[in-house]
Amino acid sequence: MTRKADAEIDIKAVYENHAADLRWFVAGLLRNESLVDDALQAAFLKLAEKSDTLRDAGAVRSWLFQVAFNEAMLVKRKTRIRKQHQEKVALFADSRKGDSLPTPDHSSMKKEQSQQVQLALESLTADQRKVVSKRIYEGLKFREIAEQLDVPLGTVLARMQASLKKLRPILEPTYGNE
Repeated sequence: MTRKADAEIDIKAVYENHAADLRWFVAGLLRNESLVDDALQAAFLKLAEKSDTLRDAGAVRSWLFQVAFNEAMLVKRKTRIRKQHQEKVALFADSRKGDSLPTPDHSSMKKEQSQQVQLALESLTADQRKVVSKRIYEGLKFREIAEQLDVPLGTVLARMQASLKKLRPILEPTYGNE
């Protein structure tokens, strides 16, 4: 794949030439098909965004593999953080009910509670989920969330309030009042 310095990279051709190898590479890192799709989509999106700055068509493959690796690691970190948070939420809920410290025989119950929290979060709109995720998983302040999402602070606060209002009836039967 040769090109002139002024020509643009043919993203469709790059996809056709490298997607299968890239998918195999990322699948080896993530071992989860939907996560692989997320990482590949992000890698090709970055290629589309940066295609005008890439001058050497020969380097596109190695650049794309590096970007895919970085995206896979980011997906892996986010997945691990989400899982840790769900476990913390389940532990917190148990502690509020007066349960003792978790024991190994509670592990299946914790996993089930984590799944309930995940399902509850999926009931939120995408905008609400972003706010809740950034607040809880990333620990950001509401002002920081507003800056990142480029929306007014009041909008972020309203989305969080609406999220809590939606989550409360779903999770309250499992985790009790307050």
